[in-house]
Amino acid sequence: MKRVFIGLVAALMIAIGSATNAVAQDLGQTIPTISVNGSAQLKVAPNEIYISIKLDETDSKGKVTLDEQRKKMFSALKKCGVDIEKQLAVTDMSSSLFRKHNSLAASNYELKVASAEEARKVFEALNGNEISKVNITRATCSNMEELHTKARQMAILDAKRRATELAEAIGQSIGACYEINDYTTSAQPVMLSRAVKSRNIAMDYAANEEAEPEVEFEQLTINYNLSAKFLLNLK
Repeated sequence: MKRVFIGLVAALMIAIGSATNAVAQDLGQTIPTISVNGSAQLKVAPNEIYISIKLDETDSKGKVTLDEQRKKMFSALKKCGVDIEKQLAVTDMSSSLFRKHNSLAASNYELKVASAEEARKVFEALNGNEISKVNITRATCSNMEELHTKARQMAILDAKRRATELAEAIGQSIGACYEINDYTTSAQPVMLSRAVKSRNIAMDYAANEEAEPEVEFEQLTINYNLSAKFLLNLK
């Protein structure tokens, strides 16, 4: 009896599945729809700029010690209003404790600033203290997740606008959106080498000490793409 009951249930489920597929196919053939792509682009100014600073005894052939260079760096950064504890981090160090065979010591630091103006002041102060191995490594925004969300919203609204325009061109209108395909795998900002123009600040400063180092940042670009399907209302 149980086997008969199970068999009937299985047969019923198969029948329901077949009917559902048939209805779905029928709906796909008879209900008019419209498929469009949507895109968005945001351009924002970076507010997190990372600067690498290298202190190296080889610059002076060992005449200026690493400790002396470090004191000069700290003094220069403080004059720029930099919070040493919050903005400066050690990325690599080879101090006198680790030197072998009279090799010279070196230290690498990473400094985070919030604007091109602050970066300019840092370059100027460090170069004024004979610290020339300074480079901008990257720039980004602190609220990147919020920007990604805004770009996604802009992209789906762009898709809706396109669908509306196409429907109105043939005297119709769109209904509900029943499918969205988000095919943007990564909406990271464009940070190519040309996105940050430091114009070789150390060399410019050395060539003309009276000229202020020029730091310019292009806006970061966030692109987002998706596709959407809408029901197409009849006239």
